[in-house]
Amino acid sequence: MKTAQEVIKGNRTFTSITCCDCGNETSVAGRITSQKAQQAIERKCKPCNPAIRQSGTNWWSAFGLKKNPYVYGPMPRKRTSERWRLEEARKMGWLAWYWVDEYTDERLAW
Repeated sequence: MKTAQEVIKGNRTFTSITCCDCGNETSVAGRITSQKAQQAIERKCKPCNPAIRQSGTNWWSAFGLKKNPYVYGPMPRKRTSERWRLEEARKMGWLAWYWVDEYTDERLAW
């Protein structure tokens, strides 16, 4: 169970939420009636219900996720896509095959 109280600091209104079980205090921007404050009041507090990570598992498994939620976007300046890695391998001579055409000299010159 949690108790909430509105606090005015300067020109802003905050909701101060206190857990009755563990005494943990949190603060949310907005009034008690705001959706953000209502969600924070209904949510379980971390000290009472910590996410337990078992050894040998990934951190996202503790939250019931099947894969890492981070999204690694493209890095065009580093040219890490498959196309650029294949091109680099051809230029360095790491591939066993590459085609012979009018650009062969340019590829091998690098």
